[in-house]
Amino acid sequence: MRAAKVSVTVDGATLDEVKRLAGKGVNLSAIFSEALRKHMYRLRLLALLDEMDRADPMTPEGLAAGEKLWQAMQSSSTPAPSRRLPNRKSRSASQSVKR
Repeated sequence: MRAAKVSVTVDGATLDEVKRLAGKGVNLSAIFSEALRKHMYRLRLLALLDEMDRADPMTPEGLAAGEKLWQAMQSSSTPAPSRRLPNRKSRSASQSVKR
């Protein structure tokens, strides 16, 4: 694949955090390339949705039915359980051995 050099301005705090989280030897070029690939994929999907909408536009009734279904799904969804354990008093070593 052909490579091209580009100049990118990045917020200093963001760059510092990336280096802190990923290490000083982080490959910024690889990160930007992957981000651009993902962004292009997203743009292609959006273009496809626009094309599909132009070819077969949604009716006002269809939009209303879709919104109603979406609202029903949102109101019935159950939040995922917390991954953290409930707060309990920690036992002392002598209490945890006793049964």
